[in-house]
Amino acid sequence: MSVLAPLLALLAGAWLTAWLEPNWLGAGSERGPASPVKIAADVRLTQSDPWLYYAGPVIAFMGVSWAMVCIPFSPSLVGNDVNIGLFYFIVVVDFVVLGIALGGWGANTPASVEACYRTIAQLIAYVIPLGLAIIGPIMMARSLSTVNIVEAQANAQLWYLIPQPLGFALYVATGLIQTYRAPFLEPFAELLNRGVLGVFGGWKGLLWRLALSGVLFVVAAMGAVIFLGGYSGPLLPGPVWMVIKTVGLMALMVWLGRQARLLSTAEILMLSWKILIPVGLLNVLIVGGLILLGVGQEPFSPGADY
Repeated sequence: MSVLAPLLALLAGAWLTAWLEPNWLGAGSERGPASPVKIAADVRLTQSDPWLYYAGPVIAFMGVSWAMVCIPFSPSLVGNDVNIGLFYFIVVVDFVVLGIALGGWGANTPASVEACYRTIAQLIAYVIPLGLAIIGPIMMARSLSTVNIVEAQANAQLWYLIPQPLGFALYVATGLIQTYRAPFLEPFAELLNRGVLGVFGGWKGLLWRLALSGVLFVVAAMGAVIFLGGYSGPLLPGPVWMVIKTVGLMALMVWLGRQARLLSTAEILMLSWKILIPVGLLNVLIVGGLILLGVGQEPFSPGADY
């Protein structure tokens, strides 16, 4: 598959997200990363770091682009089906956090630096429960390959959402933290001048829009792969199923996030350590028990080496 295909898919997904998300948000609600970005005119800062300020949006967009490489839209329509695809995904998608931190620090305004600190705090909050959420599909499919995980669900005729509702709920919660959507959008809230979005414009603003819209798309797409059977489905072509499941999961995430009040960084950390991590550990124990009972295993699921 051409190396340009994942990039084109990301651009299409980011455009779709940027177009749909504002329509999913209620009137007068805090938009966070979906806030308007100054693209027609650049923002001039007198105290910005000339290296970090420009590196921030580039690194964030690179992280989302690299994450797109391992997301399969069919067995052959995938940038690179590496045998550690899921591990690769959770590593490179965090380059978005690095980009936001560098951009906020490099802009060197009080609000952007504060947003930088809160962004890093949210990384600490979600990274462990996210890992616990994705361990379940890895255990059941016996593979880190995204294509193998989809095929394991198809062979077992069982979406992993069904035996792993806790893992799916945990993935949705950590996905909202990872993408800075409500109720976890404090680094992009109005009280912080919308974070990096308030201090960037021009081509840099465009890259931020692509990165922040794209990260919601790729996180939802990976959720569709590991919990909703990915491209597998009757009648319709695989890529169509992937788009339907991805957009549906995006809509569900945005809607669920809007049902809770906005949380502060301290509350997000408390939620992670007191609720999300214990739930993740419980989910791993449950999945282990289901595997011992043969759920999703041979002869239904071929599995693969790690």
